[in-house]
Amino acid sequence: MSDESFICECCGQEHPDLPRDQGFQLPDEVHSLGYVERYRRSRFNSDLCTLDESKYFLRAVIPLAFTEKEGAFHWGTWVEVSKADHDWYVDVSEQQNAEARRFAGRIANDIPGYGGTLGTEVEVKIREGGYRPILLLKTDSSSALARDQSEGVSDKRHHEILEVVGFFEEDEDDV
Repeated sequence: MSDESFICECCGQEHPDLPRDQGFQLPDEVHSLGYVERYRRSRFNSDLCTLDESKYFLRAVIPLAFTEKEGAFHWGTWVEVSKADHDWYVDVSEQQNAEARRFAGRIANDIPGYGGTLGTEVEVKIREGGYRPILLLKTDSSSALARDQSEGVSDKRHHEILEVVGFFEEDEDDV
């Protein structure tokens, strides 16, 4: 990230370098539980989550490459996976040279601005070196998220994503 600001062609406002990451703290199903119910039914840390000892989740990243600049925007999302894949990941996640592997999963968050991503089938790609897995959407899908992943996002689309998540909303204390 740079310290330089710029005048945004999308809205005409001056911005610092815009955020390139947006994430979810928990899978939606776990997040929607009340405090006590969440305590009773789930176990989680920043990378792993289990619900009712029958649903298993990993923290992952959906990269959307930029088309007009270097880098990518990353959705930090959760993916539901099988118990076997979850347990394998737990066993190898702290190894620096963990075996690169791929397996099936389902997005466990409804990503704003994409109209119902919860439950979308993805391929989970494990990365070496302790990095979070990458989620790959089916390129033949007609979903906007799959299109953004396969075609990349323009500066305008990046701005739209940040609008949807509320990045540009004025702080009420400033009003």
